[in-house]
Amino acid sequence: MSQENVENARKAFESMQQTLAGGTPDLLEWVAPDVEWLTLATIMEGTRYNGHDGVRQWLQDVKRDWAVWQAGTDEFLDLGDGRVLVLGSWHARSHRGENALDIPQAAWLLTLREGKVRRLETFTERRKARAAAGLSG
Repeated sequence: MSQENVENARKAFESMQQTLAGGTPDLLEWVAPDVEWLTLATIMEGTRYNGHDGVRQWLQDVKRDWAVWQAGTDEFLDLGDGRVLVLGSWHARSHRGENALDIPQAAWLLTLREGKVRRLETFTERRKARAAAGLSG
């Protein structure tokens, strides 16, 4: 089951990128209807996205605010109990190019249930993500 969680987390990230790039809107196929979607907006503004409607709103917000939003994934770590830690980076550029974000040490802690993402939590520092995941270093 743990390898299946890693593969489903990978597919969810791929779907997220495709959806944001204007491709197929199949991200919700990989997300539980009662998902907690905690993103950079959660860190910066306290905004929380819940359920499929929340993820749809997040997608709209990202497309409204950013011309480019790319999450790169380097590693998927199975933590057991349906949790997967994703290490990567992300780059975003606003529509006018005035604002850009480059986060080389990004991480996401996912909890999966029945093959779908039940919770996604975003981190701008891998150290904090590892601590949240119960890992040292």
